[in-house]
Amino acid sequence: MKNWEDFTFIQKAAIGISIVLVAAFAPEIALLVQFGGIEVAFAFLLVAFQPIMTWLNRFYAHIKNTASVAVIFLRHSNSSKPSVFALQATFCCLALALTGSGIFAFSFFMPGMLLNGVMA
Repeated sequence: MKNWEDFTFIQKAAIGISIVLVAAFAPEIALLVQFGGIEVAFAFLLVAFQPIMTWLNRFYAHIKNTASVAVIFLRHSNSSKPSVFALQATFCCLALALTGSGIFAFSFFMPGMLLNGVMA
């Protein structure tokens, strides 16, 4: 383990800035710096914010899992098959050409996407 004197200026600045930023949320840091030194205060920060880091890791894993499931469903969807997509795109383009309204054209496109299991 390194002592405070062994750190480079950039490492000292990063630790100091992080302690100053966190002091707004955890004022007891000033007391720890006063009695225990910068090492004790930084160790307290790591322990105090460990639940937040655990929550962030779980949240990231949940988002990653959700995105992978969405990609799997999209790949196995009937809308991703060329024949179904061509039919849906044809109706959408035809509605856009006949009405000139993008919202009306996409209203033809959406039922095909929602009911794509019936079309296969």
